[in-house]
Amino acid sequence: HATTMATLASPPLVVSVSRAVARGRAVRVPGSKAGRYPVKTRTRCAITCAKLGDAQDRSGDPTHRSHTNTRTRRTHTRAASSDSPVAEETGGPGGGPGGDGGGGDEDEDMFDWPEWVPEGLRLNKEDVATVLITFAVSLAFRATIAEPRFIPSLSMYPVFDVGDRLIAEKITYRWRHDPVPGDVIIFHPPKTPKTSLALTKEVFIKRVVAVAGDTVEVRQGELFVNGKGRGGELKLEPATYTMEQQTVPENDVFVMGDNRNNSFDSHVWGPLPVKNILGRACFKYWPPQKFGSLPQYPSPVDKVPERY
Repeated sequence: HATTMATLASPPLVVSVSRAVARGRAVRVPGSKAGRYPVKTRTRCAITCAKLGDAQDRSGDPTHRSHTNTRTRRTHTRAASSDSPVAEETGGPGGGPGGDGGGGDEDEDMFDWPEWVPEGLRLNKEDVATVLITFAVSLAFRATIAEPRFIPSLSMYPVFDVGDRLIAEKITYRWRHDPVPGDVIIFHPPKTPKTSLALTKEVFIKRVVAVAGDTVEVRQGELFVNGKGRGGELKLEPATYTMEQQTVPENDVFVMGDNRNNSFDSHVWGPLPVKNILGRACFKYWPPQKFGSLPQYPSPVDKVPERY
């Protein structure tokens, strides 16, 4: 009874008693005849403390319950910290204090960017490798398969207008056959007395009107190839110039713009070497209303020329 009365009268003492008894010590309770409680009585004290805790919880004091829960959580936290002091010091298995780990690996993958580089442009090694690979694949695709081009002038009007965009493929002339009359090609103009060195680095777009061995001339406003008129339906207007008959040399083609009077082409600087050809225009993709293949050249080709 002395134990019970002392417990109910002074709850703080009970907490001290329970801690002391849990550690195996003898405890003196003031005002009791029992004097000091031996170690063997710690079970009775523990049960009394448990009953007192249940009674206080049932009393409906939310403030007390909150403090009790807080003390309990702090006790568990200290216990967990004391169980693994090394893990607390090193930050646990993550490898960094207070984190999940992996931050060190991310720092190792980052370049040492200058401070003036914006935060959004500071790529890590993996991102830089991805950009370089994508760039290399793009260059290889343009060099071997196809590339986009735009029309800068009216030399091919009305088939192509200024600002039209097209795709030029590079497989046909490399693996299938050489240019044939009617093909629209992109190329570097040759170095001649009529073309400067800077101009030879530009990319032109014209139509092949004759190949090696063909004779070409312009008279009466019309182009004649091997004595036959060619391209009358595609040209914008009759030519206002004349050109004496000439034969296209081996390994060359003769190119002209569909807009005969507004085209810097073979009738000015001569035949075009086949090696200067970059690709064959196959379809337009811009503007959207013009999307599709190119109009068929009106004069049919009897056969594909032999490879040069």
